[in-house]
Amino acid sequence: MDSEPLLQQQLDHHPSLAYSNHSSSKILTLPTVLTLGRVAAVPLLIFTFSVDSWWGRTATTSIFMAAAITDWLDGYIARRMRLCSAFGALLDPVADKLMVAATLVLLCSRPLNIAVFGQVPWLLNVPSIAIIGREITMSAVREWAASQNGCCRK
Repeated sequence: MDSEPLLQQQLDHHPSLAYSNHSSSKILTLPTVLTLGRVAAVPLLIFTFSVDSWWGRTATTSIFMAAAITDWLDGYIARRMRLCSAFGALLDPVADKLMVAATLVLLCSRPLNIAVFGQVPWLLNVPSIAIIGREITMSAVREWAASQNGCCRK
């Protein structure tokens, strides 16, 4: 049995799995590898954040900035070279949420020494909870919309 017609049938019945009619059936495209790199960078981000020195702060900032750049780059490459895949479309928002949630939790675990935070200690925690809650809620809404034969993307 040829898997290509089966994949096309699945994409026809579930259009939210593909960005275009030119979706790649490959799993490990360059955009997907960049996205996997962002997922793999989360533990490294956590480690460098725990190092209390100038290079730890520099490395943590650099990892977060590299994640932001590769997030843009993988989307650009996927659209430009038509390397969109169902796996990449699933993994990209997961990688983003992992990076952002990990960063927010880390910042809440060791807030900056600013006088304002000393007087109102929850000032960083509440917005972080709201941002993470919004990400989870939007993921649930997208899943629900996709299950209703709709297409919901950011």
